[in-house]
Amino acid sequence: MKTYKLHCEVLSPIHIGSGGEIDPLSYIIDSGRLYGVSFDKFVYAMSDETRTRFEGLIDKGDLIEIRKFVAEHINKEKDTNFSIAVSPKVASLYKSKISDIQNQLLIYPFIRTNGDSIPLIPGSSIKGAIRTALISEMAKNSNLPKPRDAREEYTFESAILGYKDGKDDPFRGIKIKDRSLQRDDTIIREVKNISRKKGGLEANNIQIICEVIQAQLTGKGVNFETEMSFDDELYSTKYLSKTFTIEQVFKSCRNFYRDKMEQEHNKFYRNSEIEKFSDQLLNTSFDEKSFPFRLGRFSGVESVTLDKYRNPKPPGNKTVWGTSRNLADGVYPMGWVKVTVSE
Repeated sequence: MKTYKLHCEVLSPIHIGSGGEIDPLSYIIDSGRLYGVSFDKFVYAMSDETRTRFEGLIDKGDLIEIRKFVAEHINKEKDTNFSIAVSPKVASLYKSKISDIQNQLLIYPFIRTNGDSIPLIPGSSIKGAIRTALISEMAKNSNLPKPRDAREEYTFESAILGYKDGKDDPFRGIKIKDRSLQRDDTIIREVKNISRKKGGLEANNIQIICEVIQAQLTGKGVNFETEMSFDDELYSTKYLSKTFTIEQVFKSCRNFYRDKMEQEHNKFYRNSEIEKFSDQLLNTSFDEKSFPFRLGRFSGVESVTLDKYRNPKPPGNKTVWGTSRNLADGVYPMGWVKVTVSE
C-alpha cells in the first residue's frame, strides 16, 4: 500500500444523512442544544404518580401535551443519549412550533457511530466524490453516446474505466478510511432551497432541518484527517482494468470542482446577499498538493454528474435541472472541503 494523509478543512456546512429522522417526540431543544431523549431512562426514573400522568397522556394520544410533558420533566443530564448544538433560527422555530400539531419538526441527523453519539465521515463518501471527478475527466475524450437510463449508465461507466464487472473496477485499488468527528463538530441548521428570480434569490416554503458539520463560512472551522491508500500490489497484478495515481486525483478534482464552484457563483450568487460567502470560497488558495471537492447531500447536480455526459433526472415531471440550490440557514453554500495531501 502507498498511503497518503488527507488533511481536510471543512469550508462550508456538510450533511451526510444517516437515512433516518428524529421526530419531535424523540428530542427537546433547550438553551441552544438538542437533546436526544432515551425513553427507557426517562420512564424508569419517574415516580409512580408522574408515570401514571404520562401513561394517561399516551392513552389519549395528545401529541402536543406529550411534547410539553417531556420538555418539562426530562433530566437533560440523565435521560438523554446525546446532545447537539442548535442554530438560533432552529431554536426559535422549535419554540414557535412546539404547540403546532401540523408541524412535525422532523430533523435529519448526521450519520453516526458508537451508539449514535459520534458523527462519522464515511471514507466511501470521499471516494465517491473523487470517483466522479476522475471519471468526468476521463470521459472528456470519449465518443460514447450519452446514456439514457440506469442500465446504460452502468455500461457507460464500465466502458470509460475499461472493466467488465465490479471485480476488475480500478477503484477497488483505492481505499479511504472512515473518520470520526468530535461531538461538537456538528450543529442543527435549517436548509433553505433557493432559486434565482428577477428580483434576486427567492426561497420556497419547504422545511428541511439537518445536522451539518460546522465550517469556516459559519465562523467555526472543523478539520479532520483521514488516509487514502493505493494498493500497488493489486494494481501490479494487472487484474484491475486501470491504475490510478495521486497526481491524477489532484488534477481531476482541481479541474472538476473548482469549475463547479465558479459556475455556481456566476449562476446563483453574484450580486446577491450570498455573494460574500461564495467569494470566500472562491478565494480559497490551492497549491500543487491540495484540491477542493464536494461532499454530502445538497452538493448540487453538477457536482455529482459528469461534465460532457450530464443527464440528471429531476424529481416529478420536471424537465429542467440545476435551477435551485440548498443553503444552510438560507445563506451558506453546502458541501465544500479543501484537501491537502502529504505522504
